[in-house]
Amino acid sequence: MTPLRLLTLLALASLSGCGGGGDALTGVSVTGPDRTGSKVWTVLTAVVEGTGTFSPDVTWSITSGVGRLSTVTGTSVTYVAPFVREDTAVTLQAVSRQDPSKAGSFTFTVSRAPAARLMAGTHEGLLSVTSSSQPAPSPQAQKYTLAVVSDTQVLLTPIPGFPKGVLVDVKEDGTLAFPPQESAITLYDKYCQQQQSFIGDGSSSAPGTGTWDDQGNLSLTWILRYERVCTIPGTQVPGAPRYTSTALSTHVFTGVRQQAEPRAPAMAFLADRFTGTYSSSEDTTPAHHPPSTRTQTQPMNILLEQAGDTRFLFRQVHPYAEGILVDVFEDGTFELPPFAYPLVVEAPGCQRQLHVGEMASIVPGTGTWDDWGNVTLEWVSRSDNACVIYDGDEYVTRTTNTFEGKRLVR
Repeated sequence: MTPLRLLTLLALASLSGCGGGGDALTGVSVTGPDRTGSKVWTVLTAVVEGTGTFSPDVTWSITSGVGRLSTVTGTSVTYVAPFVREDTAVTLQAVSRQDPSKAGSFTFTVSRAPAARLMAGTHEGLLSVTSSSQPAPSPQAQKYTLAVVSDTQVLLTPIPGFPKGVLVDVKEDGTLAFPPQESAITLYDKYCQQQQSFIGDGSSSAPGTGTWDDQGNLSLTWILRYERVCTIPGTQVPGAPRYTSTALSTHVFTGVRQQAEPRAPAMAFLADRFTGTYSSSEDTTPAHHPPSTRTQTQPMNILLEQAGDTRFLFRQVHPYAEGILVDVFEDGTFELPPFAYPLVVEAPGCQRQLHVGEMASIVPGTGTWDDWGNVTLEWVSRSDNACVIYDGDEYVTRTTNTFEGKRLVR
């Protein structure tokens, strides 16, 4: 074999080994859960398959269904499900960036929203009230509002004697139940020093029931008890005898949920104060001491202050004024982007810097909001601290934070 022929064969072999025929991208597969819930963040992962050397990166898209994509990396994506009233199929596709002819898809189901969120809204219909002490009047037109308290409970308003409303338990099977409840004790007049309202007659563990369905039909039946403690006119002296008068009435309502009125855009709707509960769990790692863990839960008020077209500054009304950036979406979700506060000198030789998220975080926090003013936020933060006056100690505190609250009633 001539030297030229040998060099040619060696060159061809070299090209083949570097990717000419040895590198082959054969397909893309996508994995994830078969089902997710309304307003839930779900991570899906793509694997580019083949032999040799190739890029694992893909481009993500929703090819059918609803929702949005967040936290896109080369091989994974976070899907954010919207509020849905019925089970909804969604298909995501991952296309190889190196070879767009290779793609994989994955179909999963977004489950319908929890019962309380499905039935919430304003219902109009007829109310009948019967009492043992008065003749039954004709049914009257009535409008009730059901506001979300949790995924399994709503607040019914307006109810006489209960200015803040009455709780109703909601079940997935289409049934409702009123737990026993009592109002605050108030003054009626100078003769009747106490008046109070109750849901239930005092002997029943289920003082009210009802049904609901996906078409918005609602029926409710509950017992309202009213008690008044009075003294006989002319005997308003210490120790004077008192008597209690009680009135029982049965309320029956049948109505239909009304079409919701268009609300203001999210940025205008959410710019307000909220009251709720803040919880945290923090791990501190000092340079020269054993690590420690601390948890706490406390009431807290926050303020959502507009800081852009789609961004709020989440401020604590107390105890300090530092704010956290929050991105808001019309689908009823929040995302907290990574953020680093300026370095703070807390004392001579002591400094601190707070970060929302770890250094590698893409979306260090998420949350939800709804049309009834309920807000949830969850995020991770890190505080880097250094204080040379304490043996040159340095320590890092990593914290998991949660806030659950509701718009303040004005």
